[in-house]
Amino acid sequence: MKKIYLIISILFIATSLHAQLDTTGGRYCTQNFFSAVTVTSNVTYGSAITSSGNPQTLLMDIYQPTGDVAATRGLIVFAHGGSFIGGSKTDQDVTTLATRFAKMGYVTCSIEYRVGMFPIDSVQATKAVVRATQDMKAAVRFFRKDAATTNTYRIDPTFIIVGGSSAGAFMALHLAYLDRMAEALAWQQSAITAVGGLDGTSGNPGYSSLTNAVINLCGALGDSIWLENGNIPLVSMHGTNDATVPYGTAMISVLGFPIMVVDGSASIKMRADNVGVWNPFHTWYGADHVPYAGTSATAISYMDSTVEFIRAFLCPIVSAPSIFTNVKEITSAQGFSVYPNPSNGNFTVRFAEAVSGRSLQITDVSGRLVEQVQLIGTEYSYSGAKLNAGIYFVKVISANRDEAVQKIIIAE
Repeated sequence: MKKIYLIISILFIATSLHAQLDTTGGRYCTQNFFSAVTVTSNVTYGSAITSSGNPQTLLMDIYQPTGDVAATRGLIVFAHGGSFIGGSKTDQDVTTLATRFAKMGYVTCSIEYRVGMFPIDSVQATKAVVRATQDMKAAVRFFRKDAATTNTYRIDPTFIIVGGSSAGAFMALHLAYLDRMAEALAWQQSAITAVGGLDGTSGNPGYSSLTNAVINLCGALGDSIWLENGNIPLVSMHGTNDATVPYGTAMISVLGFPIMVVDGSASIKMRADNVGVWNPFHTWYGADHVPYAGTSATAISYMDSTVEFIRAFLCPIVSAPSIFTNVKEITSAQGFSVYPNPSNGNFTVRFAEAVSGRSLQITDVSGRLVEQVQLIGTEYSYSGAKLNAGIYFVKVISANRDEAVQKIIIAE
């Protein structure tokens, strides 16, 4: 019996991988394709232990197009903001997003997840991000389990998007791009291990938590270097005057406590460009944190443009997912190290082999070119004009335009 079930499962997966969502009539690419949405509240998708050591039942609200008869639908999992210490699945901004995209034909959901950290420091903040990300993964697995069993929500298990606002965007970004424990620093690995690893035990084991794309609204990554060639695409929107989550690379604080340096959307954009990941990015010049949240005319205008920008990003993925598979690979021959890192401004780039015919660029987080040289031999030493403290990127470009990038921190 187990063998028969395994064969059926393999055939189902093989068929699904070649399926494509039905976009007849402009479904998924047309706002208000459906006129109404049906919400199923407080659906249990898992359970987990909170930061205070207590069990928490994990709930979500599921939004479906009213009257929809499609056999399979695309899914978007949304998560609310709140600095990992608060917020709700019924927050106005995330419920508006869930409703608007359900009207386009998606099944959407707004999830609760574990919040809380004490003391407020880098280790506890890392644990809080990982716990929340584990919960988002459990939500993704919930829908794949449903598709393989009761099929209550009729989602296509090969087309799942994750996204969110502020802390919710942190979760989606970390789900997609912190996908190997080895990527994290040693102290981060200890914090991640302490809360059950990257995947955790929030529910629905045995199903994949992989996704197709990320919606990043005012979020950040612990380190943009985790984003690599071949990763899934993302869409980002962020305000230049965001005082809560940095637009670029800077220290992030919670309740006035400095936590750690993180890479906001502008730095993520630079990294994604460098490694060939498709990533439309919209900058809200002069805007603060989550300008689309609220019911004022200004907030509604921001929400309208937010929905439209995300819609335009998702539409080609839904309609022709194959166009995103031709990604240029970074060859192993371009491997190099940068030391010391952090540096006081003078550092060496060392290569595993002679690099004649390649060029090196040093840029800051805004993309400003600091240095560009043609490489010869196995080492290059930078000792030019003093660099301001901050994050810089060392990029090596081969004759056929393949690229490899590493980050370096310049200390005071």
